[in-house]
Amino acid sequence: MDRWVGIDEFVAVAVCGSFTGAAEQLDTSVAQVSRRVKTLEGTLGYQLLNRTTRKLSLTTEGNVFLSHAKHLQHALDDATSALRQRDSQPAGKIKMTAPVMYGEQYIMPLVNEFMTLYPNIQIDMELNNNKLDLIEQGFDFAIRLGNLKDSSMRARLLSHRQTLVCGSPEYLAKSVPVKSIKDLEQHVCLVGRSSVWRFLDNGKEHQMNAKGRLRCNSGWALVDAAKQGLGLAQLPHYYLIEAIEKGELVEVLNTYRPESEGIWAVYPPRRYLPTSVRELLEFIAKGLKTP
Repeated sequence: MDRWVGIDEFVAVAVCGSFTGAAEQLDTSVAQVSRRVKTLEGTLGYQLLNRTTRKLSLTTEGNVFLSHAKHLQHALDDATSALRQRDSQPAGKIKMTAPVMYGEQYIMPLVNEFMTLYPNIQIDMELNNNKLDLIEQGFDFAIRLGNLKDSSMRARLLSHRQTLVCGSPEYLAKSVPVKSIKDLEQHVCLVGRSSVWRFLDNGKEHQMNAKGRLRCNSGWALVDAAKQGLGLAQLPHYYLIEAIEKGELVEVLNTYRPESEGIWAVYPPRRYLPTSVRELLEFIAKGLKTP
């Protein structure tokens, strides 16, 4: 453990800008702080601080080491938390967010079931289709769908979603057969928030601009329109699977399905997940079905 000696003291001095401030923060003496920083410098073989009677500053090596030292502190805190929480039962408050429809239909039933198993759990759920700032608003994690863009967050893959193209048996019976992507040019497309439909053709992604009489940002509205024979809809599987099983919709172009996308739990970096959050994510992952 000699390698850890002086790290807390060095970070405190760098943050506070003085040995006195660091000593007050760590509730120790100035002499102890100074002694431990010198020990750390001796261990590393580099001078980390420029000391004068009027000014204290970081050396070039000190600036380089500071960010790594902070990561070491986080890692040690996480390791300690892991030991303390290893055998504890899930308890406490979990603040989370998820997209409205997916959260209502698929996440909240699992969350509610989890709460029945662990009566000491409290949930603060915000269903919102906007990507909220997890750190600023204090969320433990968010459920995100599709390709992730924010690389500053950590992520855990919970499941997958598959995009399908479907139409009603009545619509398909009176229309040109749909055997290739090009055939869609002769069909009415029910368009969602994006008019771009994605496919995989011979291993390569293919996109087309869908056109039709109806544009709507509600997946359920498009499902209803498709069931009523108004055209073809391309939607994630969880909108369509029940209607397909009932025979109300039929999938077409199944050999052109685009690559599946992830359903993710996203949470702030450098943070050990509490037992309650970790167990909830395990529960959700087991409960979600992958097509």
